[in-house]
Amino acid sequence: MRFGVGRVLVGLLIATSFFVITGCGGSGSSSSSSSSTSTAESGSPTEPAESSTAAMEAESPSTSWPSVGNDIGGTRYSTTSQVTTENVGELKPAYLEMLEPAGSTGSGSENNPLESEGVVYASSSSEDPVLGAYDAGTGKMLWQISAKELGIPKEEPNIGTRGVAIGDGLVYVEEPGGILVAVDQKTGKEAWKSVVNTQHVYAYSQPTPVYWNGLVYIGQSGSDIIGGLRGFVKAYDAKTGKLAWIFHTLPRPGTAGAKTWDSNSELKDGGGGVWTNPVIDPKLGLVYFPTGNPWPDIGGRGPGDEDYLDGVIALDLKSGKLKWFYQTTHHDEWDYDCAQPPLLWEHEINGEEVKGLSIGCKNGYVYELNRETGKPVTPVKEEPLSNSKSDPKAKALDEKMGWTKSNGEPLTEPIPVSNGEVTPHCASKNLLEPEAPDGKGFSYACAYMYYGTDHYTAGWNSASLDWQPSSYNPETGDTYYCSNVGVHGVKLKNFSAKETENAKVFPELEENGETAGEPRAGWLTALDLEDNGVAWQKKFPTGTECDAGSSTTAGGLLFMSDSTGKLRAFDAKSGKEVWSYQHKGLELRAPSIAYEDGGTEYVTVVGTLEGKAVLLGFALGAKEPSALAPKAEGVAIDAQQVFTTSCGTCHTLKAAGTNGTVGPNLDELKPTASTVERQVINGGGKMPAFKGQLSAGEIKAVSGYVAQSAGETTGNQKK
Repeated sequence: MRFGVGRVLVGLLIATSFFVITGCGGSGSSSSSSSSTSTAESGSPTEPAESSTAAMEAESPSTSWPSVGNDIGGTRYSTTSQVTTENVGELKPAYLEMLEPAGSTGSGSENNPLESEGVVYASSSSEDPVLGAYDAGTGKMLWQISAKELGIPKEEPNIGTRGVAIGDGLVYVEEPGGILVAVDQKTGKEAWKSVVNTQHVYAYSQPTPVYWNGLVYIGQSGSDIIGGLRGFVKAYDAKTGKLAWIFHTLPRPGTAGAKTWDSNSELKDGGGGVWTNPVIDPKLGLVYFPTGNPWPDIGGRGPGDEDYLDGVIALDLKSGKLKWFYQTTHHDEWDYDCAQPPLLWEHEINGEEVKGLSIGCKNGYVYELNRETGKPVTPVKEEPLSNSKSDPKAKALDEKMGWTKSNGEPLTEPIPVSNGEVTPHCASKNLLEPEAPDGKGFSYACAYMYYGTDHYTAGWNSASLDWQPSSYNPETGDTYYCSNVGVHGVKLKNFSAKETENAKVFPELEENGETAGEPRAGWLTALDLEDNGVAWQKKFPTGTECDAGSSTTAGGLLFMSDSTGKLRAFDAKSGKEVWSYQHKGLELRAPSIAYEDGGTEYVTVVGTLEGKAVLLGFALGAKEPSALAPKAEGVAIDAQQVFTTSCGTCHTLKAAGTNGTVGPNLDELKPTASTVERQVINGGGKMPAFKGQLSAGEIKAVSGYVAQSAGETTGNQKK
């Protein structure tokens, strides 16, 4: 699972920026039940502990946001209703807080914050990612702790985390390298660490853990990068960090799932990574994980559907035993894994109340399943690959390489039958440049296509539904999906090519080098659960991608961040855009949350502001934080705010109310303005250089402020 993000990763690695990326039916049916068991590698399952307040709060949507999807069913629906479609125009920034110590640079990236009992918990993505707790009404930092302080070894690249979980008085986060850490909710003090990635294979995305009833559930990504990691999901005792059970998404030889693979040798080398968080139904006693694609991504494998990859697995909460598995792509040769978390809902379909589960995958389709059985509740039809008739030469070549069912019959793929699309599934002339890199025209196809060696075939849409979480509003009966148009033209180069570099993608293919309509255009779509058809749809202009998933509220609103750094609000029922916020230098790649604190509703998001990870909260009629105020020429700079934000964590200065101990006590040092300015610009010792991070005006202002406040001993010291 990487196309569409691998391209971005390479560019960002060159720029030395770091951020979190992305990344069954065995007999040919779309779903299957199995009695195969999974054994815990550390003994029998542990007995769950008592649920914490946060855990009970997370069973249903609430006015807090105590789990990554608000509730453990992942609906991303808040019952807050203070902000509505009528008054959302009064929504203003209420607080801005740095997610890393002063002087640090980093990214908010894709981190999803939480809120419970008046405290927001959030993490950053940087070379040394920081986990912290913040006052839910003011954003003020309560405590912070970095990966380095937790003893986490540096990864290359070290790109941080994606989100956190809380329960039993602890905060849980998977740090780079696949290490699950628990810290005290009140102090940030470490409670325990457990190595999730015991195979020690490079993984560039840390999935978000989910807590429920004394256990922490988590998977591990990265198994389709350079091979070697057998995909799995695990449950840990929340208080001790002891492994409770493990289920291998890439099955072990001799198990039921292994029968859908061509040979045991294919079960040794990787596949089945889990990129995002699971969701939970405590009444059914099941946890649902999305699963990734095989390795190698393309070619190099024999016939077979390849359980338990590219779909959804339902496991027993206490034992990890498989209940059912539904596969959305058989024998994946396109990187069409399910990278986003599922979401749970209850809705009447065809006169019957259904306990449902929806999952959107990188094939660009959304599947609605009965979460008790794993069977589709809206029609899905097995269809042949799109160019099976128009390109018989490519079909014959690919089938020779193993692109068939176990019985040798041609592949078919499960295609939902609906009234609309969340993204295009077919390539056309208006989506690609007229000529391929070889000077010939493209052969046009749809999702699920055979590759040829003598021409470029366009139709691969693997960037469409990636990690961005979807949401569900029970008032409208709609689910909401962020997608991006990303058709590719590719030509087969060498099926035997293997990936040997962390950031290199698909050496088996020659690519057209550009995505369709590059940069891509985002689509935001509301799907009616009744028929999986489109209720409404917004198509953004080229260059504006649907970058961060969505959240929805009882106030009738749907919130979404886009690639231009704009936070948008829509009428959840009609799709009309009713509000937006954008600030120069602000980047948003994370989904927002909504919660109530002290009678006020806040909409909060993690972002990156001028190279620094920030927590940004909005409320009705709020006074904009001074750090967001325009700094145009002729407008006074708030030097105290600059000092507090950039210097106060490390230095003591009575006038600013700071008590930092890392650097010198400025009240005692009494530096001159020129000394401060030189030090701020160039750094020195433990102090980083702020040139390029602060403007020349900010540096000049803060230097004068420090000198005057501390009472400099020379220069313009008053007598």
